[in-house]
Amino acid sequence: MNKMRVVGYRLWVMGVFALLALACNPDAKYATKDVEITITPYTVSAGYVECSFETNKEAYYLIDCVPAKEGYDPTQPENQKPFMMLALDSANFKYLEWRHYLLQEGETNIAPFASHCLQYGDINHFFTHLTPSTDYWIYAFAVDPDKLQPVGKLYLKKITTTPTSVVDVRFEYLVRGYWDYIYPLNPDGKINNHFPYFAATVDSAFLVNELDSITPEEYFTELFTAYAESKVSEFVRYGVQVTYNDGIDSHEEFQKGNTYYTAIVSFDGFIGNNVIYRFNWTGEDFEKRFTDEDSIVSDGEDD
Repeated sequence: MNKMRVVGYRLWVMGVFALLALACNPDAKYATKDVEITITPYTVSAGYVECSFETNKEAYYLIDCVPAKEGYDPTQPENQKPFMMLALDSANFKYLEWRHYLLQEGETNIAPFASHCLQYGDINHFFTHLTPSTDYWIYAFAVDPDKLQPVGKLYLKKITTTPTSVVDVRFEYLVRGYWDYIYPLNPDGKINNHFPYFAATVDSAFLVNELDSITPEEYFTELFTAYAESKVSEFVRYGVQVTYNDGIDSHEEFQKGNTYYTAIVSFDGFIGNNVIYRFNWTGEDFEKRFTDEDSIVSDGEDD
């Protein structure tokens, strides 16, 4: 065997051993043993909770926030493994339904279970659509994504949502040409990116011609109630929203000379803090900023 072949063989052997070492290192891709997860709830409000998750190792893990069942304690040792198995099965069922839908639609580039359903590393997460004055368990546990099995300990933190919102948020609304902007603001004027709310705009002509002249209040009450009952997350907005159209599903552009109504309501476990703005759109040069004082409904308070 000549010198060049010997060198090449040695390099090949070294590469094989390097790959084997990498494969045997549990921290090279993700850890499945001795994973510790710290759960820290921050803001606990009527309809959502902000929570951080920190891990001692880079690991895949499952999280959720579920209502506490009376008479059932997941902290008991005999309940922990079944709790984790049920939680993982539930996540997998939802994943399979999602994947099945995409495959039916002809989509083949589908994210694997781990990247779609599991967390990785330290994160900050918001659980929304919670019920006021209700006990919840926030949980986390490590998962082996190859075997789709829970690993190690179940981590739990119990919280109780508040009767009403503990977050003070006001909204500013700007119409500039064909664009409208919504700014949820804290009392100090800074943007709040985490407070949930609904918003929509409707042409007054639509209320008159298509809905037998119902009032804007009636229209938005029915619309937002349907949003809340549907529990579809796409309806809930967070942070600054920018829209090019009249705000409803038809995506029709503003029409010059038409009168429009825009409603913004908080949705922190319930619908509240109602504001409705009215404006006559005069064309691409139209520009107006609205605050709570410009609302055509006078309560401005949570229901």
